[in-house]
Amino acid sequence: MALGDWVEAGGGRLARRDELMQKAQAVQALAMAKLSPKRADSVARIDLETILPPDGAVARAAETLAAEVSEPWLFNHSARAYLWARLLLPDLRFDDEAVYVALMLHDLGLTETFMDRSGEEICFTRPAAREAHRLTRSMGWEERRARLVADAIALHLNVVVGPDQGAEAMMVRTGSGADVAGLGLKAIARPLRDAVCERHPRLELKTRMVEALDTEAARTPCCRIGFLYRSLGFRDRVLGAPFDT
Repeated sequence: MALGDWVEAGGGRLARRDELMQKAQAVQALAMAKLSPKRADSVARIDLETILPPDGAVARAAETLAAEVSEPWLFNHSARAYLWARLLLPDLRFDDEAVYVALMLHDLGLTETFMDRSGEEICFTRPAAREAHRLTRSMGWEERRARLVADAIALHLNVVVGPDQGAEAMMVRTGSGADVAGLGLKAIARPLRDAVCERHPRLELKTRMVEALDTEAARTPCCRIGFLYRSLGFRDRVLGAPFDT
């Protein structure tokens, strides 16, 4: 079952087996991070001005939608996440427009427009993945490409997203995790990190994101945010990310 199907069928509720798998992945990820060589030199050679968002019709539509429904701090988070993904995974081959669309829309479930108030949704990635799938299909994308976007959104809360789950999902997980919790940012020198934040200011992201995720963890403790808070100290990781705000 694809991750998008799992979120759709179960609403994002973690079973005991899912939690154990996520914990095992966290241990593996920490070990790999200690063993992996630093990539600061290769990242430093990338000119930020050469990283521009795709100009396709669907990319523009996703950006417009995100800007309309998101508060500025949340929209800027999505824009920065795209830059972090491009910086941290420069050699990965991927569908650039699919990645951009997914990152623009990955947190729609935290907005007033798409936030679940019925109590039926377990995970905020679910309405985001649905809307992304609807938008891309309505604008002519084939099902396979639309599912790339929806599954990347559904996967982005997982502790680890590997190559077997697709380059696009890896990009979305990497970019969003870097911006929210500073994951992987030791590979990026401070001047380049500052330049990303100058292009898209953080606007007190730590405070605003923690407020949003606190609500999610309390509302749906059985979901991945609840698990990340409860078992992996994710709230502290957000507050301790290497940014001023």
